[in-house]
Amino acid sequence: MALAMAIVWSGMALLLQAPASTPARNLNFLFAGFVVVWVLILGYLFSISRRQKRLDQEIATLRQMREEK
Repeated sequence: MALAMAIVWSGMALLLQAPASTPARNLNFLFAGFVVVWVLILGYLFSISRRQKRLDQEIATLRQMREEK
């Protein structure tokens, strides 16, 4: 996550260096948007994987409780 934030900040630095209304500035905005979208996607996937692990543990616990009865 720290790497993604570093990439976003470097993209923002590029945005500030380009003059207003140039194609380079537009590409910088495109790059920044691309990075933000991928950071959000990766964060969502990480969240889903954590939830899945938690559910797997809960299912294993419930199966063990059922077998003990």
